[in-house]
Amino acid sequence: MKLNIFYILSKIYLILMISAGFVLAFLDLSISRDLTTWSMVQMAFSIFALPVVFKLKRSKRINQLVSLLIILPIGSYYTLNYISEVLSSGAYIYLYFNQDLILISKIIMLSYYFIPSIHLMMAYKYQYLNDERLNSHLKIPEIISLSVEVLLFLVPTLFVLSGVFEFELTSILATSGILAAIIGLAIQANLSNILSGVFVNIERPFSPDEYVSINDMSGKVIDVTWRSTRIRTFENTEITIPNELVASSVINNWSRTDETNLSEGFRLFNSLSFNPKHDPRHISQLLQNALKKVKPVDGRDQLDFQWVKFSDVDEYGLKFLIGFDCTDFFMKTSQQDSVMLELHKTLQHAGISMTVGRLYSQMDADVGLEALQSSRVSEDFEDQFSAEFNPYNEAIKNKVLLRKVPIFMSMNDDELSLLSESCKRIHFKDGEMIIKQNEPGSSLYIVADGVVSVQLDVENGHRKIVSKLGVGDFFGEMSLMTGEPRTANIIAESPTVTINVEKEIIKKLFANNTHFFDTVSDILAKRKIDLENIKVMGSENNKAVKSLAVEMKKAIMHFLS
Repeated sequence: MKLNIFYILSKIYLILMISAGFVLAFLDLSISRDLTTWSMVQMAFSIFALPVVFKLKRSKRINQLVSLLIILPIGSYYTLNYISEVLSSGAYIYLYFNQDLILISKIIMLSYYFIPSIHLMMAYKYQYLNDERLNSHLKIPEIISLSVEVLLFLVPTLFVLSGVFEFELTSILATSGILAAIIGLAIQANLSNILSGVFVNIERPFSPDEYVSINDMSGKVIDVTWRSTRIRTFENTEITIPNELVASSVINNWSRTDETNLSEGFRLFNSLSFNPKHDPRHISQLLQNALKKVKPVDGRDQLDFQWVKFSDVDEYGLKFLIGFDCTDFFMKTSQQDSVMLELHKTLQHAGISMTVGRLYSQMDADVGLEALQSSRVSEDFEDQFSAEFNPYNEAIKNKVLLRKVPIFMSMNDDELSLLSESCKRIHFKDGEMIIKQNEPGSSLYIVADGVVSVQLDVENGHRKIVSKLGVGDFFGEMSLMTGEPRTANIIAESPTVTINVEKEIIKKLFANNTHFFDTVSDILAKRKIDLENIKVMGSENNKAVKSLAVEMKKAIMHFLS
C-alpha cells in the first residue's frame, strides 16, 4: 500500500492542532481561569474531535462527509481563534510561550489558509482513494490523483505568498511561467507523455485489470502512471508503453464486450479455403457441425457464437469465414487451437483438404501421411450416392466407419463386410431424441453425419450436456453388448445420420468367433472405467480392468446366448 504524503501531513497537523487546543484549555482551566467559557468549549470540542479523527477510516461515508466538511472545519477555525485569543490575552500561560510567540502567530495565520485544503484532502482520501467499491469499477489513476492533491495545496500556497508574505502574485505567476517554459523545453518528451496520459485517463479506453491490444502488444492493464502505461503480457512479462504511443495507437479492448446485443465473450474470426470444385453449401454445413462440437476451453457447455459464411472465390479457392467466441483473453490461443483441431477432424473425415497455397502450386504428398491412415480414398465412398443431408459424409461406406469402432477392429474384412451390409442408416432431424436415458436398448449407433449431444438428467427436470459427438463417433455399445439400460440422453444438434448396428447380427458373428468375447470385454471394461472416472494408477488400474473385463464377458455371453 502506497503512502500518501499529503494525507499523512494533513492528518498529523489536524491532530496536533486539536491537541494544542486541548492543552491550552486544560492549562487555562487549571491555572489562570481567564477564559473559562471559551476553554470549556474548546476542551469539549477536543475531546469530541480527537476520537472522530482517529476513527474516520471505519466510519460510514455520510458520517465522514459531515465530519470533514462541516463539524471539523468549524471546530478547527474555532481552535485557531481560541489559541490566538489565549496567546494575545496576556493570560498567565502566556509566559510559557512568550519566546516563541512570533513563530506561533505565523503558524496560526498560515493555518487559516490551509484548513479547507486539509479537510478536503482527508475527504478525498476516505471518499475516493480508500473506496474499494469505486476502485473495483473505476480505479483513479495515480497521475490524476496526484494532480488533484497538488492543486488542493497549491491554491492556498499562492494566497499565502500574496497575502502573508506580500509577494506580487502577478510576478510569481510570470516567474512561474518562465520557469515552466524552461523546464518544458528540457523535458518536452516527458511532458508529451504526461499530457497524453491525462487524455488517456479522461477518455478511459481501458481500465486496470482489463485486457487490451495496443499495436502489436497485448496483455492485462496494470496501471497508468505519469508517463507510461504498464501491461502484463501472455508471456508473463511486463511491458511499459509511453503514453504518447498509447494516445496515437488503435486500442483493442478485449474486456468490453456487448453481452446484451451480441454475446458474452469477444469474437474471433479465421478464414479457410477449399478446392473450387466443392459444393459451398455442404462445406458450410460441415463447418457448422464442427463448431457445434467444439468444447470451449473457458468452461462453457458450447460456443455462444457460431458463425460460418462463404465469402469469396480467389486464387486459393472457395473462401470461408468462420467466427467463434471466447470469454478469457489468456485462453484466446487455446480456443483457436480447439476450434481448428475440430475443423480439421471433421474435414479430414469427409475427405476434404484445406488448401495450403495458390491453386497453381503443386505439392508432393508427405510419405508420413500413410502412417496415419486417415486420408480418404475414392474406394471409401459409394458410387452415385443420393444423400438426404450432406453427401460428403453420407457417401462414406458403412464398412469404413465400422472399421474405426474399437469393438469391431479385430474383425477381418469378410466379417466387416457382412456387418456393414446388415446395418441400416437412420436420419434424425435437428433436436430429435435418438435415445433416452434409462430406457432399454440393444443397438449401437455410429454418427455418419451431423452432431449429437450427450446429456444427463439432473434435478428439477433439467439436463446437463456432458459432451458432443460428431462424424465417426459412436454410442450405445454397452446396451448392444450387455443389454444395460441407456446411461444418457442422445439428442441431435443438427440434421444427423447414424448407422444402426443391431444385436442379432452381432450375435451371429460372435457365435462363429468366440475370441471376440475376450477382445470386446477388455475394450468395454476400459471404456466403462474411463466413463466412471475410476482413479486408479499403474497395477491397480490393470487389476480393475481385468476384474471388470471378466464380469463384462459373462454379461455379454449371457445377453447374446
